[in-house]
Amino acid sequence: MEKISEDLLNIQANDLKHCLLLADLSLQELHQDCPSAIMQTYPHGTKIYTQGKHCNNLFCILSGQVKLARVNYDGDEFTTGFLTAGELFGPTLGTSESLASTDTATAKGSVSLWRVPTTEFRNLLLHHSALSMRVIEALARRQRQMERRLECFAFKHTEARLAETLRELSNGFNTRCEHGFGMHIRLSQQELADLVGASRPVISTILNKLRKTGVLNYNREYLCVRGIADIEHLIGK
Repeated sequence: MEKISEDLLNIQANDLKHCLLLADLSLQELHQDCPSAIMQTYPHGTKIYTQGKHCNNLFCILSGQVKLARVNYDGDEFTTGFLTAGELFGPTLGTSESLASTDTATAKGSVSLWRVPTTEFRNLLLHHSALSMRVIEALARRQRQMERRLECFAFKHTEARLAETLRELSNGFNTRCEHGFGMHIRLSQQELADLVGASRPVISTILNKLRKTGVLNYNREYLCVRGIADIEHLIGK
């Protein structure tokens, strides 16, 4: 096995220290099973992979936010997911096949990722059962989240769906945003509306009401929220 320099180890260890998915693995263990894995930083707006194109890598978010979206035949984009630090994603996640990407992954703000070929990540899973369990648990959480979203679409009004969506998004944030709020989400009103399952004008009306109470602020590029409990209380969640 190729020896990793001490300086590189220190840099990578600092980058990986907040990634709970890989927390109990040493960098030497990661390098042994995933020699081609690299850490990359993507500027805001960069396409990590594109719908319809083949991508044989998986990605783990070390810091930042990633938007998943699909485009229909008319060119209309629909946001399908919003991922934060510690989450694993990629076109081949959960499959052994090399398939064309069904969505486009885009960096929202500056994003740091651990990128690994799918075949190498499978070797890592085979050699580390604890990691395999964490990946299974992460996929199960994502499935439950999708089930909750479907339930919300069927049974809850728009305000309640908005509160539920913001609660799910807030799980990836543990520091205050630069504007003095509790969390900073780089989502436009249309992207948020897609996740909530509502029209942009309806979401805009609700956000305007909440902004007047001082529990959140927003512009075209981001949304800042003081606390989910405040929003749930105000909209009767």
